[in-house]
Amino acid sequence: MKFGIYILSTAFALSILSGCKAAPPQVAGKWQGTTTLTATYAPPGGAPSRIENTAVKAALLLSQNGQTVNGNASITAGPNTIDIPITVGVVTPNGRLSLEGEKSFLLTQAHFSFDGNARSGKLAGTLHLALGNVRGGADNHGSVTLTPVQ
Repeated sequence: MKFGIYILSTAFALSILSGCKAAPPQVAGKWQGTTTLTATYAPPGGAPSRIENTAVKAALLLSQNGQTVNGNASITAGPNTIDIPITVGVVTPNGRLSLEGEKSFLLTQAHFSFDGNARSGKLAGTLHLALGNVRGGADNHGSVTLTPVQ
């Protein structure tokens, strides 16, 4: 009996000393999905804004080092595609995933973010894409589920 208690207490002590840190889920790779984003357009000069639903295809190419994630977001609406580098990304041991990136091009500023979870082989959460230029801005957001590309 004493030997069994010794084994259990030794295993418990070793687990405490090793930190028992859970590794974050692996999110590296290519992910894609389609969704409808709600777009709020705000023209300059105080003109009334308008709201439209826009079908988009989202693709993420992610690399991961521990909890740090970076890569590229590619958002396609109709014939137009915007590629935005993901420069800030974190995945926690419980699967919480946050990504952000920005890009400036042709007098336009684009900001991308994704807040969600990595679970059951999918990334699910809220995608946000803000675009602004001298002709106004568009704030696009909606729920999306991304699956791995084989």
